[in-house]
Amino acid sequence: MTKKKSYLISALLFVAFLFFSSCLLPYAFTVSQSEGSHPTIKPYAESQYMLVDGVWIHYRSLVPLDPHPQGKVLLVHGLGGSTYSFDRMIDVLKKEGYIIVAVDLPGFGYSGRPEKFDHSQTSRAKLLWSLLSDLDRNSSISEFSAMPWHLVGHSMGGGTVAAMAVADPYRSASLTLIAGALEDRQSILNTLVNFPPFARWTQIYLERSLLTEERVTKILEEAYGRVPTSKEVSAYLVPLEISGTARSLTNFAKTSESIPLSVVGTLDIPVSGIWGELDTIVPLEKSRVIGKYLPHMRLYVIGGSAHIPMETHPEKTNFALIEFLSENQR
Repeated sequence: MTKKKSYLISALLFVAFLFFSSCLLPYAFTVSQSEGSHPTIKPYAESQYMLVDGVWIHYRSLVPLDPHPQGKVLLVHGLGGSTYSFDRMIDVLKKEGYIIVAVDLPGFGYSGRPEKFDHSQTSRAKLLWSLLSDLDRNSSISEFSAMPWHLVGHSMGGGTVAAMAVADPYRSASLTLIAGALEDRQSILNTLVNFPPFARWTQIYLERSLLTEERVTKILEEAYGRVPTSKEVSAYLVPLEISGTARSLTNFAKTSESIPLSVVGTLDIPVSGIWGELDTIVPLEKSRVIGKYLPHMRLYVIGGSAHIPMETHPEKTNFALIEFLSENQR
């Protein structure tokens, strides 16, 4: 055997050693896992849980004192968010006479952390319609079950409510996209996480490096367009620290999928878009793209706001939403 061949074989053996080591090493680290049992934490006075298709869903339901409500509104948060995102909107809508249901999507907020849930928008739409159907039949809002739902979604949640409207337009009174993210941001990560060792490394990174106070603070700085308060950071960080979040987010990367804009464009219900003028996460230009498919979409631009206008500019955002809803009662 020549020296050259010997070096080549040694190099290949070394590469093989590194590869197999990298495949085995991540399993030496622990990653928290969800117990899957009924959640006991009650983060808000109106917090409730429902088991839907095997997943515990946390939601907040509020009914106005007015015996003749203006309508029913579903609020769906964005990536990494929770019902907290709508804290400054919920009470205003209730005072205006609306029934409100704000929900935490699977894997987020205080909902369950399923490892094998299908996070496609079509799957989420089916799950949330199941939740609303049960509420319409069995809760304090059952006497208003015939009323359709105004669907409001922020960022990723915009894609969810759009899929809901497509799935059941007859139960959808209107659709509102707050910085709606309706298109997939596919990357090589979405492919690599299907390889178990890489998925494990991803979980380790998420749990030890990304889901931290420092990282959440930086993310919120961009989303808010300002430095977040410690209370705001805590409101996002505490749910992200729930056991099983890293595993659930890795599965989210595997299965997330939006419905095509061309399909959303078939909707024949009232649609509005509420966008922050300074949004760098889902830029205002994205609303123009959506508008090409939904030319009847009414666009509200919130001056001075970034990605989460309902938190940073609640008065302007609430005014825009209530104006739109009041003009589109069914």
